Amino acid sequence: MGLKKTGNSRLMGGVALWVLAFNCGAAAQDLAPDAASAAPATGQDQPVSVLQQIVVSAGVPKVAIDTPQAVTVLDQERIDDLQPRSIGDVFEEIPGVTPIGSNSILGESINIRGIGEALSGDETRIIMQVDGVNKFFEQYRMGSFFSDPELYKQIEVLRGPASSTLYGSGAMGGVITFTTKDASDFLDSGDLIGGRLKTSWDSNGNGWLGSAIIAAEPVKNLELLGALNYRQSQDITDGQGNEVPDTDFNSINGLIKARYTFGENDDQSVFANYQNWSSDEDNQNYDQISWENTFGDVDRTVTDQTAIIGYQNAFTGNDLLDVKAQVSWSDTRVEQKNQDPICYGPNSCVYSLGMSSEYSYETWQGKADNVATFQLGEDWMAYVTTGIDGQYQERLNPRHFANYTQSGSNSHPEGETVNVGGYAQAELVWNDRITLIPGMRIDYSNVSVGSYVNSKGTTVDLNEDKSAVGYSPKLAAMIKMSEWLGVFGSVAHTERLPSLDEVFSNYVVNDLDKELSNNFEAGVTLSFDDLIMGGDAFRLKGTAFRNNVTNYYASYWNGSSVVTEVIPKARYEGLELEASYWTESVYGSLGASLIRGNNVSTGGYMNAVPADSAFLKIGYVYRPWNLDFGWKGDFYAAQDRVGSDEQETAGYVLHNLYAAWKPEEGFMADSEVRFNVDNVFDKSYRNHLSEDEGAGRSFKLSFAKKF
Repeated sequence: MGLKKTGNSRLMGGVALWVLAFNCGAAAQDLAPDAASAAPATGQDQPVSVLQQIVVSAGVPKVAIDTPQAVTVLDQERIDDLQPRSIGDVFEEIPGVTPIGSNSILGESINIRGIGEALSGDETRIIMQVDGVNKFFEQYRMGSFFSDPELYKQIEVLRGPASSTLYGSGAMGGVITFTTKDASDFLDSGDLIGGRLKTSWDSNGNGWLGSAIIAAEPVKNLELLGALNYRQSQDITDGQGNEVPDTDFNSINGLIKARYTFGENDDQSVFANYQNWSSDEDNQNYDQISWENTFGDVDRTVTDQTAIIGYQNAFTGNDLLDVKAQVSWSDTRVEQKNQDPICYGPNSCVYSLGMSSEYSYETWQGKADNVATFQLGEDWMAYVTTGIDGQYQERLNPRHFANYTQSGSNSHPEGETVNVGGYAQAELVWNDRITLIPGMRIDYSNVSVGSYVNSKGTTVDLNEDKSAVGYSPKLAAMIKMSEWLGVFGSVAHTERLPSLDEVFSNYVVNDLDKELSNNFEAGVTLSFDDLIMGGDAFRLKGTAFRNNVTNYYASYWNGSSVVTEVIPKARYEGLELEASYWTESVYGSLGASLIRGNNVSTGGYMNAVPADSAFLKIGYVYRPWNLDFGWKGDFYAAQDRVGSDEQETAGYVLHNLYAAWKPEEGFMADSEVRFNVDNVFDKSYRNHLSEDEGAGRSFKLSFAKKF
C-alpha cells in the first residue's frame, strides 16, 4: 500500500475551535476532593471536574490535573450522563480518543491519537483492561472489544506511550482501564442488603435497557454483588432517516463479585469476580465494519468472559509493603454458523470462509505489584512501584468445510503467545511542588505456531516460533510554578513486539523488526479559585505531543485479502485541551484535539487520523430541586489529510440537550431520572473514522432507583 500525499495540509477551523475554547473558559461538570473547598457549602453535592478526578491507573493515586500525562477519568456520574448505547459512546467527550469501525456493537474499536485501525491487529498498541485483565480480540471485519457500559463505575484513559511502563511495552496509543461496580457502591454503613433497579429507552432504534443490581454484606466485611443487564435495539437510523445496517442487537451481561476483608487492621482482603457478556444474532452481515456484501451473511454468537481471584495486603505499619496480586482467565470467542458462500460471479460461489467457523482468544494471566513508601528527608517523599506480570494466550480459528476443518487462515493463523514483563516506577515528590517519575519496563514475548491445515485441506508442519525482548523507559516531570500554574513533560520510548498474525501471516514466518516509538510531551496546567466570583473555580490542562514511530505495521484490505505493509518512519503529533469552570450553579466543560499523522518515508499522510474536534458543554444546577440541565455541542472539522485508500469527510456540528433530576426527599428519594436529546437537529454526518453514517436524532430516557 503506497501512502501518497493528496494535497497541502489545511487547518480547516481547528485553530479557531481552540481559540474559542481558551477564551470562553468553558468547563466540566463535576468537582473533586481537593476542589471541594473552592465551592460554597450548600449541603448538597457539588459538581466534580474531570480534571479533579482521582487517577488510580498511573501509579500512586493522584488528581488528574497533577498527573504529568494526558489522562481522563470518567466516574459513574459522567458515564450515566452520556446514557451510552455501546462502549464506543463513552469516549465522545475525551480529547484524542475516537471510536472507529461502525455503529454495530460488534464492529467497534478504539483509536487514540491516530493509532488504531479497523482492519489492523492493534494488540498492545492500545491496551484495554477490565479490572486489571488484558482484553484483546482480532477478527478482520469485526470489532475488538465486546462489553456493556452498564457494568462499569469508572473508566480511565491514559494517552501516549508513557503508559507502557506499568501496562506493557508497545502501548503507543495508550491504555484504557475499566473498573466494574462494587457492592460498597450500593451499601451504606450497617446495611445488610442494597441495590439498584434501572431501565432506559432510546427512540432511535427503539432500544431499551433493563438492569438489576443486588449488593449484600451478610456478615461483617464480606461484600457480595450480583448484576444482570439486558439491552436490545432495532436498527438505528441516520440523519436522513435511512436505516444503518446491522445495528440491531440484543445482549445479556452479568457480573458477580465477592470480597472478604480481614486482619487486625482490616488491611487484607481476598476477592473474586466473574463477568459475562453475550450476543446471539442470526443473518448478520459477516462484515461488521464496512458492510461489504461480498462476504454474505452468517449466524453469529459472541461471548466474552472474565474471571479473577486475588489478594491484597496493605501491611499497616510497614511502609515498604503494599501488595496486590491476582490471577485471571479471559475468553473471547465468536461462533459462526450457516455462512453464505462468497460469490465472484453468477456461477462462481465458494465457501472460502468455511460453512461454519469459530474465532477464540483464551488467555491466562497473572500479575503482582508492590508500592513502597520512603521518606527522603523533611521535604522529599518517594513511592516506588515494582511488579511482574505474565500471560499465556491461545488463539484458535477452526473453519469447517464439507470434508475437512481448516486451522486458521493466511490472515488469521492459529497459535500461542507467551508474554512476561517486569517493571519499576518511582515517583519522587518534593514539597508537593515537584514530581519526578522515572520508570523502566522489560518484556519478553514468544509467538509460536505448530502444524495446521491449510485452505486446501493439507496438513503442514510449520512448528516455528519467534521471540523478542522489548524495553520501555520513561521520564516524566510535573512542576507547580505557583499555586495556579503548573508545567509538565515526559520522554518515553517503547518497543512493540510483533503479534502472532503479523509474524505468521500467509503461512510463512515473517522476519519483522520491532516497532519503535519515541514520544515527547509537554504541557501546562492552570488552577484558579475565586476567579470571577466567590466560590467559583477554573481548571485547564493542555498537552502537546510528538510520537516518532519506526517500522510501523499498517494492515489493509488489498481487494482480495488483508495484508501488512511496514512503514519505515511515521510521525504523529498534536495538541489536546481539557478545561472546566464551575460555580455553585453554573458549570461548563470543554475538550479539543488536533492530531496529525505523516508517513515520513513517502511524504504522505497516515491512515486513520481523526478530524480536528472539540466539544463544549454548558449547564446549570437548580439546587432546590437538585435538577441539572444543559447543552453540549460537538464540533468536527473537515478531514482532507487522508491516506491513499481513504476518503475525505466533511465537517459538521451536533447539538445535544440533557437533564438529570435526583430527588432527595419523598417517595422519589434515592432515584434519578435522566432525559437526553442527541443530535437535536437530526444532522446527517459521518465521523471520519467510521465506515457508516452517524446516528440521527435520538430521545433518551432513563430511570434508576436505589434501595
